[in-house]
Amino acid sequence: MTDVDNHLDDWRAWQEAPWGRLRYRVAAETLTRTCTTIGGGPLRVLDVGGGDGSDAAPLADAGHDVTVLDQSEALLAQARSRADLSTIRSGLEDIPTLGLGSFDLVLCHNVIQYRPDTTSVVRVLAGVVADGGAISLMAPNPPAELLTAAIRRADLGEATDLLDAPTIRTQTFGQEVRRVGADEAIDALADVGFSTVTRYGIRCVTDYVTDDGRKHEPDFYAQLETLELALCDREPYVRTARIWQLVARRRG
Repeated sequence: MTDVDNHLDDWRAWQEAPWGRLRYRVAAETLTRTCTTIGGGPLRVLDVGGGDGSDAAPLADAGHDVTVLDQSEALLAQARSRADLSTIRSGLEDIPTLGLGSFDLVLCHNVIQYRPDTTSVVRVLAGVVADGGAISLMAPNPPAELLTAAIRRADLGEATDLLDAPTIRTQTFGQEVRRVGADEAIDALADVGFSTVTRYGIRCVTDYVTDDGRKHEPDFYAQLETLELALCDREPYVRTARIWQLVARRRG
C-alpha cells in the first residue's frame, strides 16, 4: 500500500482542487442512489481504505452507521473530526480476523490498484457483505489514462506505451500501481456471487478539458458539476471516464 502519511499535503491539495472535489461530489451522488436501492432504515456501512472519511462522512451525516478502516492514524483522526463514525486502524487483509459482522454496503475506493490481484480483494470484501447488500469498487480507468496522455499532454509516445502497460505511476504518491480494468473487477465480483452490477463514470469529461484554470471559476465549475452528474450513469461516457465505479449487489 502507499505511504499516505508522507504525502498528506499533496493529497489534501488534490482533494481541494476542482477535479478532486468533483470526484467526491459524483461519488456522493452514486452512493446516495445505492443506499436508496438497498432500502430500509439506516444502513451499516464499512469503508475499507477510507482514509480521512471523504466518502464516509456524507453517509454518516445521512444517518447511516459507518465504520472507516484504514492503516493511517493521521487520516483516521481527520475522519473522526468530520463526522460521527467509527474507525479501525487496520488493513484489508485483516478483515476476516476482526469479527466485524456483516454490512449492508462495503466501499473499497482506490485501493484495489495497490493490491497484487483483484480476486483476493473482492473475496475479502464479499465475506462481510450481508444478503441483499452491495459492494462499491472504484479505480482509475485504463482507457482514460491513455486518452489523457494523448489529449491533455499531447504525448503520443506515452499514449502508445500505455496501450499494454500493466502499471502506471501515480502523480500524487509517486508509486507504481496496477492498471485495473472494470471488466476484470466485474469478473471477480461475479465469481463470488455479485452478478448484478451498475457501472458509473467519475469525471467523464473533466480531464479532457485542457484549460484547468477555467475549472477554478465558480460558474464554470458549477456547469461542469451539473454535466458530470448527468453523465455519470450514461453510456458511452462511463467507458472513458477518468475513474470507474462499480456497485454490485448480493441478492438476498
